[in-house]
Amino acid sequence: MNGTGRVRILAASVALLTAVGCGASVDDMIMNPTTKDQIVQKLLGDEVAKQDIMTRLTTHDQDKKNLADTLLGDTSIKAMAIEHLLAEAGQRTAIIQKLTADAATRAEVIVALTASDDLRKEVQEALKKPIAKTP
Repeated sequence: MNGTGRVRILAASVALLTAVGCGASVDDMIMNPTTKDQIVQKLLGDEVAKQDIMTRLTTHDQDKKNLADTLLGDTSIKAMAIEHLLAEAGQRTAIIQKLTADAATRAEVIVALTASDDLRKEVQEALKKPIAKTP
């Protein structure tokens, strides 16, 4: 963190302590929902502090897992994650292998491929061609 970032965080902390009262400990401020919200808002309002928080959340595997679990609870984030994974050509094979490894999921994929006339025709055409041998 550069000197300017430290000064900003220090200034935000001093302002917050002044507003809350210097007699309260950090633990007390965090236990109080009002002051905890003020602390979070100040930290998220400062770009350097926000970047520091993101770095800490994405440094350790357990923190990454917790962050991912929280984010994937939001369906719009799930859709965005799938779009990002599918956009990477290298990930497609792994995704297809995961989808076809489980019998129930494989059955759903087959139903999805055969439900539409256009997709069914595409599958039928693909089946007519010789299947390439894989090593």
